[in-house]
Amino acid sequence: IRDLYATAISIIDDDRGKVIFETLANEEQSHIDFLEHSIETLKNNGSVSYEQLNTSIPDTEVILKNIESMKIKIPEHMLGDIKRVLSSALKLEIETTEYYQKAFDSTEGDIKAVMGKFVDIEQRHTDVVRFELDYASKSGFWLDFPEKNMELGW
Repeated sequence: IRDLYATAISIIDDDRGKVIFETLANEEQSHIDFLEHSIETLKNNGSVSYEQLNTSIPDTEVILKNIESMKIKIPEHMLGDIKRVLSSALKLEIETTEYYQKAFDSTEGDIKAVMGKFVDIEQRHTDVVRFELDYASKSGFWLDFPEKNMELGW
């Protein structure tokens, strides 16, 4: 996933898109660094903590609360092949979230706590990528919910 985001930085012409992909690439690199460090810590100490594992991506609740202001900041015309990159990113984020969920379900102790934290972080990544893809696609959906429903009057 990190490599996809790093490549996207040079593909996307939009500055906002570049910032999003750079943030996600940096987060994915920090996950790799954390996992490598944790393996060594686990070997040496027999335990590991997730306290250093953080994300700058807000949770879905925060995204939904700020959705109107976020829409204003997204350029009307995004250059580059952003929909293709976002579609690929969404698929990879979903797969990664599922991987960590399976790892969480099959472990215990410190490792389970770390995997649980990864599930939360990767779900945030999935949500922000889905948000961006929904906007770029102009599908009328935001995070799998219809933006407006004329039949129901909302």
